[in-house]
Amino acid sequence: MRKKYILLAGAAFLLLSACTSRESTAEENAEEVLEQLQNEEYQQITEQYFSDVLLEKYPPDELRLSWEANRGSAFEKINNLEVNADEEKTFVSGELTFDDATVEISMEWNEEEELESLHIERPFEALALPDSAMEEDIIIEAEEGYPLDGKLTLPSGEEGPYPAVVLVHGSGPSDMDAAVYSYKPFQDIAYGLAEKGIAVLRYDKRTYTHAEKMAEELGAAISVKEETIDDAVAAAEFLQNDERIQADQVYIIGQSLGGMLAPRIDDEAKTAGIISLAGSPRSLWEIMYDQQIDLLSENLSDETKAGVMEQAEEFKELAESFQDMSEEEAMEYNLAGMSGYYFQEMDQYDIGQIALDSNKPILLLQGEADFQVTMEKDFAKWEDIFANEPQATLKTYPDLNHMFILSQGENKGTVAEYNIPGHVDEQVIIDISNWIHEQAD
Repeated sequence: MRKKYILLAGAAFLLLSACTSRESTAEENAEEVLEQLQNEEYQQITEQYFSDVLLEKYPPDELRLSWEANRGSAFEKINNLEVNADEEKTFVSGELTFDDATVEISMEWNEEEELESLHIERPFEALALPDSAMEEDIIIEAEEGYPLDGKLTLPSGEEGPYPAVVLVHGSGPSDMDAAVYSYKPFQDIAYGLAEKGIAVLRYDKRTYTHAEKMAEELGAAISVKEETIDDAVAAAEFLQNDERIQADQVYIIGQSLGGMLAPRIDDEAKTAGIISLAGSPRSLWEIMYDQQIDLLSENLSDETKAGVMEQAEEFKELAESFQDMSEEEAMEYNLAGMSGYYFQEMDQYDIGQIALDSNKPILLLQGEADFQVTMEKDFAKWEDIFANEPQATLKTYPDLNHMFILSQGENKGTVAEYNIPGHVDEQVIIDISNWIHEQAD
C-alpha cells in the first residue's frame, strides 16, 4: 500500500508540474499576444498562435476590427492577469487599462500552445442621459387594461416644437430599450437623436408586460395588430397631441419586425414618414425559413443536415398553406411558438406595396453583416421595389449587424456576438437625424 501511495503521489506531482509549466508558457504567450495587439501585428498573431479552427472563424481583418473597436487611446498597463489550467486547456484572462477605457481579454490555449479562443471586449457601459437631453416617464395605453411604461426623451436647452420618432420593436417580448444580451439599441437611438434636436418615444412591448393576460384573453387569435401595431399607433398619436412636438413631423422607426410593420403603422397613424432598420418586405415565415437553412454548416453531419432540411421544408409547406385556411383552422396550428393565424394575418398585407403607395419619404437602412435579415434577399427586394423612386433613400453599412452595432469577435455571424458590449453606430444616428431634419425643412 505504501508503494502504491508513493506512486500516486508522484503521478500527482508530475501532473501538477505539467500544469504549472503549461500555465507559465501560456502566460508568456499571452503577454506576447497582447504586446503584438498593441503593435497592430494582427497577421503575425494569427500565423504564430491561432489554431486552424480559430483562424477560420477569426482572420486577421476580423481581429483588427475587434481590437480597434474596443481598445482605448493610449495603453497604460495589464491588470489582474490570471492563469488556470485543466488536463487539456489553459485559460488566461485579464484587463488592459488605457487612458480612456478598460478592455477585458480572455484566451484558451490548447496543449500545442495554440489559441483556440480569444475574446476582446469592453465591459458593458450603460450610457448616461446626455446633458443636452431630458427624459419623462409616460404611459401608452392603446387598449384599456394594457398600459405600457415608456419614456419620452426630449432635447433640452433649446425651444421646440421638435420633430419626433416612435421606436417600434422587433420580434418577441422586449423592454423599452430593446435590450438583448449586451445591447440596448433603443436607448442608444433615443439619446443620440435627442442630442440632435429630435424627440424620441420608446415603451415596453405589450408581450413584455402583458404576455400572460394576452394569452388568456386572446389565445391563438393574437396577431401583430394587438402585439405591436395598436400600441405604435397610440404612441404616434401621443406625440402628435403633445404641444412640444411638431405634429406633422412625427416618424416611425421600426427595427426588424418593427421595420416590416412600419408601413402598416404609418397607414393608420398618418405619420410623416417611415424609417426601417433591418426591416423586410418579405413574409416573416420566409425569413424564418431562410434562417433555418442558414443553420446548415459544413461542420454538421449529413444526417443532421438532412434532419434540419426536412424540418425547414415542413415549416415552409405549412406556412404557405395558411392562406388557404379559415382563421379558425389556422389558429389550430402552432409554428415556432406562434399560431398559424399570426402568419396568416401578416401575409394578407403586401408591405412593399403599402410603403410604395404611401408616397411618403422612406429611409431604409441595412447592416451588411446582418445574418438575420440579409442584404441578398431582404434589402435587395427593397431596392427592386423602390428602383428609381425618389421617395425612398436606401443605405447600407459595412460591418454592422442586425442591431446596427459593429459585428465582431470569433462568433461573428451568430447571436453569440451580441454578448460583446456595443452601441448603435454613430453614423447611423447621424444619418437618421440628417434625414429627418431634411424632411422638416
